[in-house]
Amino acid sequence: MQFGRLRFVLILALLASNLLVGVLSLFFLRSMDQRYGALFDRSVAPINSLRTLTRELSSVQRLARRAVDPDNETAWAGLLPQMDEASNAVLVHALEISRADLFRETRHHTVLGRIAKEYDQKVDKFLVLARAKQLTEANKFNVEELRPCYDSYQLALDAAADYVQQQGSDLRDRYAEDTRMFGGFLLAFAGWPLLAAGVLIIVMGLLVVGLFAAVFFPRLFASKETPA
Repeated sequence: MQFGRLRFVLILALLASNLLVGVLSLFFLRSMDQRYGALFDRSVAPINSLRTLTRELSSVQRLARRAVDPDNETAWAGLLPQMDEASNAVLVHALEISRADLFRETRHHTVLGRIAKEYDQKVDKFLVLARAKQLTEANKFNVEELRPCYDSYQLALDAAADYVQQQGSDLRDRYAEDTRMFGGFLLAFAGWPLLAAGVLIIVMGLLVVGLFAAVFFPRLFASKETPA
């Protein structure tokens, strides 16, 4: 009777533990899905924005080169409004990226904002020279001022992209470590019947050894009488 009740309790405990493992696994997988979704939003969106900004910035610089190119002299005036509009769009986009949560507490927030405003100011100076038909001076300004600022701009964008990728890589490593630790915990928890059986076998073995010693070596358990 006692054995049947014990078996019933063990079966209930096994079912409860398996149910608990399933529930914990469900919540953990759901949590990891949300965390990886947040990682995707945190990493992929800024990278795409930086790539778009890089293309827009390159477009502005190409317009500057074309505007002072003698081969396009007859069409240079039509390029200036395009360059002005594209430069303004680049400035707005760059400031939006620099204010992203990912960059808020980093040096990239300051660097991107500063270099974006500096490049836009140099574009305005270039446009003033070009609109005044001072194409030689505009070409010199492009080579000595605008192009180096453009190169620094690109380096700042590359550094920001590297930072985003590094942050994403660090988060993935952390999530992978959390997954391994939780998997080990579930494995240990799900294997408690085996652990209990092992402990029971050890206890039974110790009892058998003790009984064997009590039968064949009774002197080991005999109490010593103190002489009067």
